Amino acid sequence: MPAPKELERLGGLFSIASESSRHFLDRCSETKYLAVRNYSKATSITIELARQTLKEANTGLTKHADCKRYLSTLQNAVELGQMDSNVITALENLRSKYLEKVLRPAVRKYLHSDELKPSVIELLYNDALKIDGLLEVVQFLKKIEPVV
Repeated sequence: MPAPKELERLGGLFSIASESSRHFLDRCSETKYLAVRNYSKATSITIELARQTLKEANTGLTKHADCKRYLSTLQNAVELGQMDSNVITALENLRSKYLEKVLRPAVRKYLHSDELKPSVIELLYNDALKIDGLLEVVQFLKKIEPVV
């Protein structure tokens, strides 16, 4: 378990990263609220949020083969305007692999040495927050999807 000093260092960094992702996370919350009133518009906004996430994704998402595979699935779905269970699965798998292969090792390295700059960890954490936010929105849309 990390020492209190390391936890404080990490906590401050995550606070900064969370604050810099606030606008995106607020848009995700607003989209879920909108979905109840206007499902179609919420779906369009979700696709735009997904495009933004994929466009702004940092190299942590693109340097591991597993992450690339799930990103490819997401990019195809976004291009086709699909927000279905395949997207949920891809986002869940992407989040899992990203945390396991990218974020967790980077945080360990950051805590145990000064090799990584705080800005690098902040970018990696921002990507994790965006994946999570997007996943929540898509899961919510799937739950309230109108029956056609």
